[in-house]
Amino acid sequence: MVQLIAKRRTHKALSSLGLLGAMFLVLAGAAGASTFKAAIVSSNGSFSAGTLQLEGTTAGSNNCYSTGTGSGGSVTASNVQPCTSGSPIPTGELSSTASSTATTTLTSIGNRNATASTVMTPSCGVAQLADSESSTDWGGTGPNNALPFYGISYQAAGPLSSQAITTDGSSGWIETSTEYTNPESFTVLVWFKTTTANGAILGFSSLQDPWSPTYADRMLWVDPAGKLVWGVYGTANDEIKTAAAVDTGSWVFAAASVGAAGASLDVNGIVVTNAAYTTARNYPGWWTVAWAYLSGWADTPSSDYFNGSLAQLAIIPSQLSAGQVSTIYGESSQSAYAAQINTLSPVNYWPFTDTGSVPYPYAPPGTQDLVDSSGHSNTGTAVGGVTVGATGPTALGTSSAISLDGSTGNVQTVASDSDPFNFSLIAWFKTTSTSGGTIIGFDSSEDTSTPASSDRLLWMDNTGHLVWGIDDAGVKDKITSTSAYNTGTWYMVAVEEETGGGAPGARLYVNDVQVAINAAYTTPQNYNGYWHVGWGYETGWVDAPTSGYFNGSLSEVAYLPSVLSGTQLSTLYGETSVSTLSTYMMSLGPNSYWTLQDSATSICGTTEITVQEKLGATSTCIYPAEPVGTACPVVSASYMLTALGSRSSTVVPIAGSPVTVTVTMKLSAASGVLVAGLHMLPDIALGTQYSSTLWSAGISYPYASVEL
Repeated sequence: MVQLIAKRRTHKALSSLGLLGAMFLVLAGAAGASTFKAAIVSSNGSFSAGTLQLEGTTAGSNNCYSTGTGSGGSVTASNVQPCTSGSPIPTGELSSTASSTATTTLTSIGNRNATASTVMTPSCGVAQLADSESSTDWGGTGPNNALPFYGISYQAAGPLSSQAITTDGSSGWIETSTEYTNPESFTVLVWFKTTTANGAILGFSSLQDPWSPTYADRMLWVDPAGKLVWGVYGTANDEIKTAAAVDTGSWVFAAASVGAAGASLDVNGIVVTNAAYTTARNYPGWWTVAWAYLSGWADTPSSDYFNGSLAQLAIIPSQLSAGQVSTIYGESSQSAYAAQINTLSPVNYWPFTDTGSVPYPYAPPGTQDLVDSSGHSNTGTAVGGVTVGATGPTALGTSSAISLDGSTGNVQTVASDSDPFNFSLIAWFKTTSTSGGTIIGFDSSEDTSTPASSDRLLWMDNTGHLVWGIDDAGVKDKITSTSAYNTGTWYMVAVEEETGGGAPGARLYVNDVQVAINAAYTTPQNYNGYWHVGWGYETGWVDAPTSGYFNGSLSEVAYLPSVLSGTQLSTLYGETSVSTLSTYMMSLGPNSYWTLQDSATSICGTTEITVQEKLGATSTCIYPAEPVGTACPVVSASYMLTALGSRSSTVVPIAGSPVTVTVTMKLSAASGVLVAGLHMLPDIALGTQYSSTLWSAGISYPYASVEL
């Protein structure tokens, strides 16, 4: 089988998957026509967009052999099985004003034609797995809609006359967006089906990604003997497992728990326990589904990825009794089962009945870029619990904001700054937090690790008062507002720090009214550093907040290399729309300006595509589906990638005849601001397979691709 795939770069784990044909796309411009520039950074052969080879037969044996000509280059013969993969994907500039095309012509020497086949088609990468939880134990903040990656498909036949997801056992997995603080005394409930003695159903670790976390336990997996194992770390790696194998290809119900009664594992009513295993390891972390970090545990499988189907996964914040588990297992319909789960106030309940078409409501972790509209390319990156597209300041009409979770969410910037002085900071904020948090801060670390230097910090203390602090030769100077502003109302805050001039010192304004001043605070610490939005390092300061992370919403954040006049502040505060505020802000010459109007919309939804196959002189459009002999229409908004799905060709080629595949792509017309907020491009996969009947090709978009 041949697959043509453009892969995703946003997670560190990709380097271990050996993925070919990686395609990085970089935002080329946000004004006027929308353009993205593509560059292949990994290929297999001489094609600029990768190679493509076909399987055929010679002398009764199956061989991987083909030659190709066209815009991509040429393919050489190979007898290696399976065939290698490639990408006839446009490598030029992808634009909203002109289409880009890549054509690859292939000649197979095989004497066996191919069979009809399609490529599995899960989501467009920003689909969600919905969580219908009703409890926020362990520091959760609401539904933890999970983000699927790679080999995940939807709506397979499930237990209880319901539906399930399937995972491929090599790349498909799911991560959660909410961090939990040390889950203890809980029960995991899940239905699963597999024929493979491999892989984890659920895991918990100190990292969201499938990488090498510092801590990992609370894991449920199938060992090499096909038995189900439940592992928690008390004082060591503690495990219990079933006596019988579970890789039978039938639906299996499992309930795994840990608590005062010890560790328990109930599989289809057969229970294994160990009363000595009463606690798990104490650390904050995230749940992963269909993958867990099993290194160092006994009975580890050859792959950490689960290969099979999953349904009705719930995490209950209590250790259920044998009777409660038996009642749940005895339910015969999905509605009755769900009713039982909901009476137990689940922290998470993923039914896995999702269609794969509902957008993930948050920026995928570490992938959302927040545009710097100042023109100085100090892009912000949303990290942790950051939601884009939240409702913005009501005073600005229809506007957006980012929402931060107060524990992990922050915005890290890419450009360093040398000793900012004589400057102004502007931000709109809204919060009801009593744990404080930083609106914007400056320190010597690009990320949230402990910095060597930190000052120029605008934070809210635990009582809701705003504080501005600078470090003057080790003396931590600060000014504080007299009123509290954690009222759930939008406010505009401004800070001015002036070393010299007519009015030196530090000044703090709310809604253009001065609320604090100290003319003696003129000298911030001298060092190179980075601005952080939604996080700061206030350790050692009086009135430091409980959390350096801001819990609330932020919008229209700017750093200006000048001290503003009262008239300028009043004008900023008086603007009544995002567009007029932006226009005036740009007239003030900001060094960085994060409007935070960024959209969470996937670029998958604005990519137009046609795919054409040509056999000899006969052209047939694979997408959109057209009769044999009909060429593709001009690419347009009628042919969006999100509507593509899985496509099979009806063309029956003759062995040895050339087959040409042409992929044409174009961005839909969109404003520069909208396109600048998009953060992903789709993957495209073309699959071919040999047999004794038909030739077939499929196109799919199996998972999220490249961040901008």
